[in-house]
Amino acid sequence: MDAGDDEKKLYEEARNKVKLGEELKKALINFQEIAGVSKVQRKIQQELKFLDKVIRTKTLKENHITSSNFVYYEFLIKTLRLQHGVVDINGVFPLESRDNPLRVDIVANNGLKWVKVIARNSKSVEDAAKGCVSFGARSVLDQAEDYLEASELHFCMFQRPKIVFYFSNKIDDSLHQQLMEMGVYTASLDEPDKDIDQYATVSDELNLDVTTMLAYVSALTNGRSNWVFKEPLLSEQAEKERASPLKPLLEKIFHGKRLVCCQLAHTAFQNILTLLGGPGEKARAAEFMERITVYPDVLEIPEEFSNIRFTAKVNERSLKIFSFGMARQIFTVTSNKAFVRSAKMQGINVPVFVHASIALTESKEATGHSLENE
Repeated sequence: MDAGDDEKKLYEEARNKVKLGEELKKALINFQEIAGVSKVQRKIQQELKFLDKVIRTKTLKENHITSSNFVYYEFLIKTLRLQHGVVDINGVFPLESRDNPLRVDIVANNGLKWVKVIARNSKSVEDAAKGCVSFGARSVLDQAEDYLEASELHFCMFQRPKIVFYFSNKIDDSLHQQLMEMGVYTASLDEPDKDIDQYATVSDELNLDVTTMLAYVSALTNGRSNWVFKEPLLSEQAEKERASPLKPLLEKIFHGKRLVCCQLAHTAFQNILTLLGGPGEKARAAEFMERITVYPDVLEIPEEFSNIRFTAKVNERSLKIFSFGMARQIFTVTSNKAFVRSAKMQGINVPVFVHASIALTESKEATGHSLENE
């Protein structure tokens, strides 16, 4: 093969890389709501822009192909599709042993599982584990130690996250055994790890936020989602409810659990019902409250929440409701994403099940119109 053929082949490989990059961008659209995905999309776009430039200007070199991260991103997305309850991509967790934080490829199972994806060939992975690696390079065993250290510092739902290393290529049994003995599970696309139920918790109690109680009794989640309302936000909630009913999900989360709330949440729920609830919603609320045990509010805010900044959605009421759950070491079920996001930005992983926001709508039907009549 002459130089001309080599160059032609190189440019063909580059165009295939560009095609792969475009496919990866499209694949990530389905995961846009997950924290960290937008950053991955930007990195893919940057790499696409660079490849387009070197192809267009005829300055393409072989290392532009070999140094591409698209193979890693492709494996990341394939692994992502196998996971449940994904809350973060490239999640950041500080370590005491070094200045730079650990970056976890996929934080899944509502934070209970950390996944690292390894898209390198088997020989490269195994040689590095045996110490046959350039100075400064880290093997999967080194990376496993980092994950284990970080998991001890960053409990989720009052327990250490499960650590799983996904390999794109088969590794030898001895390396698999070493990782297992350290406490790290191994998996692949063909043999994925087996998850515990993503709604399982250590405690048999669940703390209910006001937003969850409202969503559970709302007309929208109880057979009356075929409405268009005067308020665009309510129409949007109705559309989402038709596409993905919330109540079956809540029932699954509630299954086998003792439902509790603090006095503040109960009082707020009753006040909102009195002001905005329709007859059906009030009747369901009375029935639902028979399943919920109400406890006194916490007297002290946990130290972790001492620096939470108040906003329209992060107020004193929500702080006390989440503090109640933290004090009892139980999950809080909520649609208050703003509070969870604010806490996360300050390094606090609040043990929560987050669901779609649903308002009381029965009284709003008077000014709306039913789709069933069309």
